[in-house]
Amino acid sequence: MRNGTFEQLTVEEVLQTFGPEARAFLRENRIDRSNLRFADACAAASVTPDEFFAQLDAGMRRRAARAARHSVAEYA
Repeated sequence: MRNGTFEQLTVEEVLQTFGPEARAFLRENRIDRSNLRFADACAAASVTPDEFFAQLDAGMRRRAARAARHSVAEYA
């Protein structure tokens, strides 16, 4: 599934939209903060925008699950 809306944003706008979670994945994929269109930055880094967002989503879900487990353990 392709989402052209996010692909048209700049790398900086993607960072502002997704926050600190996106920063680690951008760094991992060697994508620098810039005003370059996100789809172009992904192409230069040999990663598809869909793959990037799938990794970002999975990472955010893992982080949320860990936080939930930690909260439950803290109050148990």
